[in-house]
Amino acid sequence: MYHLTEAYVMITLIVLLAGLIGALLFSAAIVAPLAVKTLTPDLTAAFLRPFWMRYHKCAVVGALGLTLAGTLAAPFSALPIIYIVLLSSLSSFMTMCFFVGLNLIAKINLAADTQNQKAFDALHRADMVLVTTGLLTGVALVVALSYVLPGHFTFWQH
Repeated sequence: MYHLTEAYVMITLIVLLAGLIGALLFSAAIVAPLAVKTLTPDLTAAFLRPFWMRYHKCAVVGALGLTLAGTLAAPFSALPIIYIVLLSSLSSFMTMCFFVGLNLIAKINLAADTQNQKAFDALHRADMVLVTTGLLTGVALVVALSYVLPGHFTFWQH
């Protein structure tokens, strides 16, 4: 039997996850391109290096926090175990994408410093794929959580 408390926990997780995805998407799609277009190359590098490091750290901490919250709430859930495993797997995969991307930042910066354009392009492309995959996995997680939510609002007995 679903409880209203569980629905509130799921709604909270959905809102927090959507907020994290929105903040990450805004930063990557609006802030970074704006910096590249408006700043000089030296200022762009001075801004974007700490920006991307902080971006990835926030993504890892946010995704990991939501993964831990969902995992800790799972034993109290009325959802089928296979669905809980799916949700946990998606959130863990999202966290790993951002974590691997975080570990690429130092290598990307080193390639830029040594003017190794081939390595820079390959690492930058890999990081973009990881971030995109992490964001899309987050969207899939929002959809998966939202899908089961209507079942929680069955207050009456059948």
